[in-house]
Order: sequence, then structure tokens, then C-alpha cells
Amino acid sequence: MSSQGTRAKTRSVATIEPATITAVNTPLPAVCLKLYLRTGNGLSLGMLDYFYHKRLRQDLETWNAKGWVTTDGASRILATLEEGDGRSRIPMVLGGIGVVCIALAIAAFIAANWDGIPRVAKLIGIALCVGGAHMLAARAASTGRRGIADLATAFATLVFVGGMALVGQIFHLPSDWSGGAFLVCLGALASAWVAGSRASLMVAACAAIAWQTGRVEFGDAVAAESLIGAAITAVILLHPVAYPHRLGRWAAIALLLVTYGRWLADTTRTIDPAGDISFAAVILGYGGLAACMVQVGQLCDLYVKWSSSYPQRSQGNWLMMSAAQAAGFAILATLLTVQLVAGEEFTTSPLGAALLTPPVAIAFALALAMAATGLLLAFQTPKSRWLFIAVLVALGAIALSLAFKSILLTAVLSLAGLIAISLLGTLYNVPLWTLCGYAGLTATILYLLDVTVGSLLGQSLFFLIAGLVLLALAWGVTRLMKRSRTLRAQAGGKT
Repeated sequence: MSSQGTRAKTRSVATIEPATITAVNTPLPAVCLKLYLRTGNGLSLGMLDYFYHKRLRQDLETWNAKGWVTTDGASRILATLEEGDGRSRIPMVLGGIGVVCIALAIAAFIAANWDGIPRVAKLIGIALCVGGAHMLAARAASTGRRGIADLATAFATLVFVGGMALVGQIFHLPSDWSGGAFLVCLGALASAWVAGSRASLMVAACAAIAWQTGRVEFGDAVAAESLIGAAITAVILLHPVAYPHRLGRWAAIALLLVTYGRWLADTTRTIDPAGDISFAAVILGYGGLAACMVQVGQLCDLYVKWSSSYPQRSQGNWLMMSAAQAAGFAILATLLTVQLVAGEEFTTSPLGAALLTPPVAIAFALALAMAATGLLLAFQTPKSRWLFIAVLVALGAIALSLAFKSILLTAVLSLAGLIAISLLGTLYNVPLWTLCGYAGLTATILYLLDVTVGSLLGQSLFFLIAGLVLLALAWGVTRLMKRSRTLRAQAGGKT
């Protein structure tokens, strides 16, 4: 085999392996376990950890029977999995609940003795609680007790949040919940980055969401606040990359969706006060954003494959992109279903005007550009090509359904997009993607049965046609897979 072919194969392996496995001669089961533990694949699937562990136990039996792993090695692997179960997190959960209770107790004590505690004493007490908690966190972090440091920082953040309300009461300040949420977000965000606190990040994300949804200003101030919101969202999104945390990832993604929705609402309110383009703008805008979330991780994989410097992605980076892909596919499946079910209520929503709205135009154009770039980079990676093709199918289904406003065409396009998502989840062996596609297919089929089929004979005909179409798809996929295997075998024989 030529050196160029060897290099291409080495790069292909690098795309599968987010963390470097240094031992070249490591046995296969050990490689699988190390990849699981270091990339956090089970953590990215959340509730599917149980199914992964069950499958791994079955695989270990097969590997042991084939002599790939010894009985002692299999026992050690299972013991490692048991060490990583939820029992090890019970003390931290209990400690977190205790910290919340103590913070609430302090706030209730001050409220109960409001008139009896001097104003200066209240302010000094709040400052001492915040400062003392941070000192305790710094002390714990210096000794390597990250859990205690995070709990202490969380306590300081909660006292800071309560102190904001108490200071407002002390000085009789006018109530501005949106402004208060903004200040809480800044304080919690500073604590999250300075101390690396994951709990403080959760507070910052919740406060940022409250600020984005609570502010009601429209007009000249919207542009500045949108930029500030985008900056805060970027800072919060980067935190789970530096300090991996499952809840932090999903909180940051939720904030991203809310921030984009606020930008979209501000823009459409200014351009179209009557709200005629709202439905199309929401469908197209969130469709483009979801497509970007799905494709960014795959583009990074392809960049690793073709980069001469062989960059390695961190665990937090990989987990964040996995969570973004899962959220993106869930959004695409939801939009493909919603536009069919609720599309008739918004038949006057114009496609052209919605596409020209800046948030929609940017998200949709970026999604198409990423798909085109991905298809170019994936000319030697068939598996990656299918991901970009599925995204284009979903985006095309969304746009064409809004353009022609035909329930028959919308139904066909929605089913095509949902089937593409389901098949892609099967191809990549990610059950959550497949589940999103199946859920959308179920809702779409039930809706079509309710709307278009009124008799048992009609239902029989509907299911017969659906079954024949799916069988034809299965036959086509089988032919493509056989052809792909034949081409790979021929290419291997030539080298």
C-alpha cells in the first residue's frame, strides 16, 4: 500500500478517536472501554447508559469466548463500569440539596428578623457569607477537593442571588426583574469561570434565560441587548467545553435556543409588526440553526481527518458537539412534524419575506454552506456524506413545504425527512437520533390517519402503500450497502 493510502487510513482512524490512545498494541476490549471512559459516549446518551452497559456485558461474553479478552480482564472492565454508576454521585447530590436549604434558611432568617437587624449588619452579613464561601472554595480547590469547592461556590452564588433581592428591599429600589436577572447572570458567570463551578453555570444559564424572556424593550436598544445576549451565550457555551458537565451542556444549548428566538422575535417584530411572517420565520430559522448544530461536529471530524497537524479534540469539546447534534436532530424532527400538523393554520405566512429576515437568512445560509463544505470534504468518507445529505433533505422538506403549502406534498416531504433522520441514527448507531425520527414518524402517521383516512378500507390501503414504500427503501439501502462493500473490497485488492 502506498504511503498516501496509509496516511489516509490513519486520518480516518483519528476521526473516530477523539482522545488519543497511546498504546498501539492495546487489546480490542480495552480500547473500547478506554474510548468509552475518555470520550464520555455513555454520558452523551444520558438515560441510554443502562442499555450500553447491558450490551457491553453481552459483548464481553462474546469476546471472552473468542479469546480476545481474558476472564480476569472482563471482570476488571465490569468492575470499572460499576465504579462509574450513579452511587458515586449521591453524596454530591445530597450536599447540593443541603447547600440550597442552608441558603434558603439564611434568607428566611433575615426576612423573619427584618426590622430587628440593622441595615449595615444585613449588608455586612451578605458580604461575609459570599466572601467566606469563596475562601472555603479556594481552600478546597487547592487541596484537590473539587466537589466541596463546587458546593461552596454554589452556596456563595445562591447567597449572592438572595442578596440582590435583599439589597433592593433595603434601599427600596424599584422592581426590575429583568435587570436583576441580568446582574445575577453576570455574578454567577464570573463565579463559574473563576472557580470552575458547574453549579454556578447553571444559575447563570437560568438567569440569562430569565433575562432574555423577561425584557420587553423593542426599538433602538434591541441591537445592543442582542449583542450582549450573544456574548453571554457564547461565554456560557464555552464553559461546558472547559469543564465538562451534562446539565451544563444542556443548559447552554437551551440558552442558545432562547437567545436565537429572542433575536428572531425582535427582528420580526420590527420588520413585520402584524406577525404575518412569524410562523415561516420560526420554522426556517430554527431549521437552519438545528442544521448547523448537527453539522458542526461532523465538520470538525473531517477537519481532523484532513489536517496535517492531526489536532485532537478535548473531551468537553466532543461531548458538547454530541449534545448539540442530539438537540439538532430533535429540533429538525419536531419542525418536520409541526409544519404538517400546524401548517394549515398559517397558510398566509410568506416564504420569501421570512427568508430575507436577517436571523433566518444567516442561519439558513450558514447551514447550506456547511452542508456544501461537508460534502466536499467527505468525498472519501461515505458515512459522513449521508449525514450532510440527510440534513439537506430535512431543510429542503421544510422550505418546499412552506413554499407550495400543499398538505400532500408536505406529508411526503415530512415523511422523507423523518425517514432520513431515522436511517441516519441507525447508520451512526446513535439510538437518540433514531428515536427522534421514529417519534416524528409516529406523530405524522397518526395525524395523516386522522385527517386523510376515514374508513377501515382506507386505513388498510394507507398502511399497504406505506409498507411497500418502506420495503422498497430497505431493498435500495441493501443494494447500496452491497455495492459499497464490493467497491471497498476491490479497492483493497488493488492496493
